[in-house]
Amino acid sequence: MANKALTITTVIEKNKIASDKSFLILLELHIVDTMTGNVVETVFVANNDEDVIYKAQTYYAFPFDITLKQESGSQPTLTIAAHDYQGVLMGKLVQYNGISGSNLIFRVVNTGNLSAPPEIEERFEVLSTSASDFAISIAIGAESMLRKIFPRRIQMRDRCPWRYKGLECGYAGVLASCDLSLQGPNGCATHANTMNYGGFPALVNRGIRVG
Repeated sequence: MANKALTITTVIEKNKIASDKSFLILLELHIVDTMTGNVVETVFVANNDEDVIYKAQTYYAFPFDITLKQESGSQPTLTIAAHDYQGVLMGKLVQYNGISGSNLIFRVVNTGNLSAPPEIEERFEVLSTSASDFAISIAIGAESMLRKIFPRRIQMRDRCPWRYKGLECGYAGVLASCDLSLQGPNGCATHANTMNYGGFPALVNRGIRVG
């Protein structure tokens, strides 16, 4: 992690010196459901005042500051801070009650050649988030293998792991939300979609992991 953070910070600082090409930071945020370990949404943003298209993917304008914090005896962390007046990430923090444990791909690209591979590409884990009014702060650090679910799929009796209205869920009706239960007040039965319920109601115990 130290090398990752320090390398990225070096590139950013170098870009502040005279240069006819600028480095641009792109973030690919994979928001993870902490109950299932599944990615429920992906957000693409660029530290820029206008949208950027990189390898056919649009990264939406989201100016932010990034700082490195390194204390003696501990691994450094990067903090992304922004005033999110457009609600690009603020809404996600509210919707998912914070996004700690989510994964973030950090790319540094050269605006002189946006078709080239990134100058730097590293993966991080979201350690913590905070929000106040329009100000948000996201602390990221090295991915922790101890916090990953393995095997990836967990069998649960009373909770469906599928993303609502996603491919596995298959629901295409008018109801706007689902409580991911089978027989709950806003569950699969209410949606007339029990055939696609992803949980395992016959289980006696919860949390049996399968490969």
